[in-house]
Amino acid sequence: SGRVCAISLRAVPLDQSIYESLIQGKILEGFDTASVELRRALGFPKDCDDENFLKTLLASTISMDNNGNAVVATSALESGRTVAGVLSDEIFVNKKIDAQDDGLQNSKGLSEWIAVQKEIRDNGFLPQGDDTDDSSSLNAASLGIWKQQMKGSVVAGFQMAMRHGPICEESVRRVLIVLEGIEVALKDSPDSDHRYKISSPLSGGMVAAALRIGIRSALLSRPARLVESHLKLTLNSSLAGLGSLYTVLSKRRGKVLEDSMVDGTDLLLISATLPHAESFGLAPELFRATSGEVTAPELIFSHWEILDRDPFWIPSTLEEREDFGEILQSGDVSTGMDNTALKYIRKVRERKGLLVDSNRTVVAAEKQRTIKR
Repeated sequence: SGRVCAISLRAVPLDQSIYESLIQGKILEGFDTASVELRRALGFPKDCDDENFLKTLLASTISMDNNGNAVVATSALESGRTVAGVLSDEIFVNKKIDAQDDGLQNSKGLSEWIAVQKEIRDNGFLPQGDDTDDSSSLNAASLGIWKQQMKGSVVAGFQMAMRHGPICEESVRRVLIVLEGIEVALKDSPDSDHRYKISSPLSGGMVAAALRIGIRSALLSRPARLVESHLKLTLNSSLAGLGSLYTVLSKRRGKVLEDSMVDGTDLLLISATLPHAESFGLAPELFRATSGEVTAPELIFSHWEILDRDPFWIPSTLEEREDFGEILQSGDVSTGMDNTALKYIRKVRERKGLLVDSNRTVVAAEKQRTIKR
């Protein structure tokens, strides 16, 4: 029925200490260090202390989940400073076209969109300047629609976006969603109790779906990392099979924690951690590489760890292209060479039946030839 509403939001990292402080409602260890960067990102004044910062976040929090994520609405939004009403059938949509274009200059809702974006930049999280209410009746009506019809659906959209992330449709961890501004398309309503009403019907499902898409887009605009589970590996090995054992673990990105002699024997007790994705087929490979000099590995869950590899990194400099290859020649849309994070993404998406980019690029199809067997 048209674009009747727009929500301005962004996604920022949320440290675990800040999340735990929000859960318990008090300042915990590590909060003072982690809050410095978050205060700067949210636009808090420099003289804001940790106690007032936590108090403001608690008052602005709409919802939190069990994976370290939270969604907040800025004080500027709740006070109506970043809320605008547009007397039109649709709100303005920024399509990133030339600002000198006559069609853009005459678009309805352009001035309201510019005003909201300016207020977001100038105010940050907290409203700046005096608290006098100089908002128009259009903005007041839009603020009422946000609080009465839209805010209740924010939790559903937030939960859907956090449960199914944009990369692998897996849960998202340690992200703070900040709702910063609202624009609503209104029309005159002389027959009702209110002067203005929303131009088209707006349901809670529409708000939740739009918020989910917006959060996923915001997550894709920032650097992303995968979080993988690690297993603890325990086994016994003889001295003869130790070298081959270390080679297999190193190839699978394993880290040896401890190796000690077993009393009364000539065996070594090996303890290591291994990524869960690299544990499949481990036992047969160990037996084959060591000629049976190791026992069957015992694997139990250990911890979660961030895989510090950018799946969307692209070689740009001459040295990087020499080290990692040209994109067209290697046929990889990211690094041009083997990327562990990108490999995991492709495997997960392929297993789930999602769209997967091709890992082979045909540069010159007319130069290819078919070789008969």
